[in-house]
Amino acid sequence: MALAMTMRAPTREPVVYGYALETLLASARPLLPFTGKALERQGIFAGVPLHTAYPCSVWPAVIRLLAGSTHPHLEREEAEHELGRRFGEHFIQARMGTVLQGFAQVVGTEQMLLRLSRTLRSTNNFLDVTLRPQGDEGGWELRLHPVREFERHPRRQADPPHFARGLLTYAFQHGGAPTARLTLADHDEGRATTTFHVSL
Repeated sequence: MALAMTMRAPTREPVVYGYALETLLASARPLLPFTGKALERQGIFAGVPLHTAYPCSVWPAVIRLLAGSTHPHLEREEAEHELGRRFGEHFIQARMGTVLQGFAQVVGTEQMLLRLSRTLRSTNNFLDVTLRPQGDEGGWELRLHPVREFERHPRRQADPPHFARGLLTYAFQHGGAPTARLTLADHDEGRATTTFHVSL
């Protein structure tokens, strides 16, 4: 009697793409020697091409490391915010970033907000965005959270919130809304979610 074999699809892992890390490293250059040693503990070696993808935990760890080493004179939140802005600047200069910037200028900032999930997914496979108009208050509620597939994944993590605030502020201000402002409303590390209020 033949045994029935059931094939299970391989389980995907939340990852950050190598070119996003390349852009992040470029945003923090020149790197100090002790920074290079710390990066090696995350599997990133100077002079060696980066892999296509890395575990999602590498992303926030490298952000915190580079923010502290690049801006040691700033408080942690300010350093992460500044690194986020610099990442946004370098990302826009990259090929994909240039395309996204041109798209934002054509469709307008509010439409760019509505397409933000696809934009952020170009750097990883685990981050999603929910947007909700604020009604009479004006502006938008922007919530970063794991895609449904990874909501309960034990290794999914949130981006450092002030890095995300710096990145998104830069993106909006250089995508057609020069007065855009993001205010951190809530950050839940356990659920890997961050909520901002966006005023355009």
